[in-house]
Amino acid sequence: MNSAMSEYVELHCHSNFSFHEGASSTGELLSRAKELDYRALAITNHDNLCDAMEFAKTARSLNIQPIIGCEVTLQGGSHLTLLAKTREGYANLCRLVSAAHIFGDRRAPNLDPRLLEEHAKGLILLTGCSKGEVPDLARQGDLSGSRKRLGEYLDQFGLENTYLELQQNLVYGDTSRNRRLVELGKEMG
Repeated sequence: MNSAMSEYVELHCHSNFSFHEGASSTGELLSRAKELDYRALAITNHDNLCDAMEFAKTARSLNIQPIIGCEVTLQGGSHLTLLAKTREGYANLCRLVSAAHIFGDRRAPNLDPRLLEEHAKGLILLTGCSKGEVPDLARQGDLSGSRKRLGEYLDQFGLENTYLELQQNLVYGDTSRNRRLVELGKEMG
């Protein structure tokens, strides 16, 4: 690996397969990642794994580690970002995305959160964007609620596979939400 490569890795990135959210193809995203000397890139399209295999193949050809993930919509509307850590994790991610489509509306898939624990092996959980339950509760100042939900994720995925997702999109409320999440992270280890 080139020692000049960037240490930054984008773990929550939408391609044009995240309809109404992403505009760039995975090829365009990988081309830009190569220009920026990224050593890895995650594609986490919303509620689908479209183009995941082509992304992985192209990323490897560019010497970029592909990370396959998905931003899933849970029942109730909150979001959660899941990343495949292993082959078993990828299989579990496929099962979860399929379940969201089977049991949800075709145009608005939603995942029963009770399925997470059964399919947690091999996955990394990021608490999600501002629409994630933990970040949203933190934004509202409900640290007890965010602590409780984060504790459930820690029980399901383990400390080594659960991460608070901090996003700074220069939108009002991002900084105060991130500060609360950082404090929550310090408190919960």
